[in-house]
Parts: sequence; C-alpha cells; structure tokens
Amino acid sequence: MKNVRFIAIASLSMLLVACGSSKKNIALKVHSDPLGAYALMQVKYKGKEDSDWIYLGPTPVVLDKKISFDGASSVSLKMIKSGYHEQVRTWAAKDFLKEYRQQKKISWVPALVKQ
Repeated sequence: MKNVRFIAIASLSMLLVACGSSKKNIALKVHSDPLGAYALMQVKYKGKEDSDWIYLGPTPVVLDKKISFDGASSVSLKMIKSGYHEQVRTWAAKDFLKEYRQQKKISWVPALVKQ
C-alpha cells in the first residue's frame, strides 16, 4: 500500500509541476461518512476528455495544491470504499472555480451507501 501511495503522490506532483502557467492554488477538504474512503480527482480539458483520475489519499483529505484550469471543462471528485457504492461529484470547471472563490475552499462530505 505504501508503494501505491508513493506512486500516487509522485504522479500528482509531476502532474502539478507539468501543468501550464494558469495554475490556481485550491484548498480541498474531502471527508466521507464513514472515513477511510479513497479520494480521487479528475480534471478534464477541452479536446482531451480521457483524463486520468489522480489519487488524493484516504479520507479525510486536506490539500492545498496548484491545479491548472487553462482549458479545463470539468472537475470531478470520486470516493471509493470497499463494501460501499462509489460516489462521484462533478462540476463544470467554471462552477468549481466560482464555488472556490465564494467559499475560499472546495469541501465535500459524501454519505457512502452500503452495497
């Protein structure tokens, strides 16, 4: 599990470093009920709708990261936990940024449903 976490963190770091100059620092707070779900994030860009999911870690997740929104069309967060249905929340990129500007953070606490 440590190797998966290291690879995920390294991948996220490389993605964030490789992104263009229009990066925005975004504060993310992702919890789940129950805690311990795996949190993932996906930013889809116009003309590239097959973007990978980025592993953020087990909930609770509190991040303050730079993310490129240049050409972004949508942003999704996903929760996965064994024995529970997957939960996904998707925003249009402009709505994600609007919510961030209004609240100074993005916060999501899905109530996971048992299978």
